Amino acid sequence: MTEIVCEIMLTIDGAARGEKSPAYYGYTGPEFMAWLAKKNAQTHRTLIGRKTLDALSSIPAAYQDDGYRRMTENPGWVVSSTLSRVTWPGLTVLGSRFLDTLRAERAGEGPEIRTMGSLSIVRQLLAAGLLDRLRLIYCPLILPQSGVEPFFRGMPDQKFKLRDHRILDEEVVVLDYAPDGRPHYS
Repeated sequence: MTEIVCEIMLTIDGAARGEKSPAYYGYTGPEFMAWLAKKNAQTHRTLIGRKTLDALSSIPAAYQDDGYRRMTENPGWVVSSTLSRVTWPGLTVLGSRFLDTLRAERAGEGPEIRTMGSLSIVRQLLAAGLLDRLRLIYCPLILPQSGVEPFFRGMPDQKFKLRDHRILDEEVVVLDYAPDGRPHYS
């Protein structure tokens, strides 16, 4: 079975993006950057939404290094009801029935499928029972004034089991969780 993994970088208060924040919220310590490079070098398929594709495509050319080029060539999908094709050579466009495609891919063998951002897709994967791992990358800041895209808003009630954890550069916390059914309500 192929795993579907959601990776999301968050502030402590759950913002998935900051209006004024730089990439990685400015946390680019050596351990964190080495962990990212190692993880991104692992064979995987990418799953993103149109908004994430637009944001990543708008990165200035001066920052489009070899890592950026590899990201655009990595195989995977973009979920969109408005696009029919994309300029990234590795991506195929999936429409509204994307969950059916992912269900079939998950049932087969192959490299993991990894989301980047794309909160709406993550919510739908979780609600459909297709998410195998939720990797939360917490940066030690809160953004009550400039934080946007609250990650957990709109998600179903869900219980998780901690599968792995690490602290990078004594500040960034990575938590890997596996869904574990519905919560026990009192």
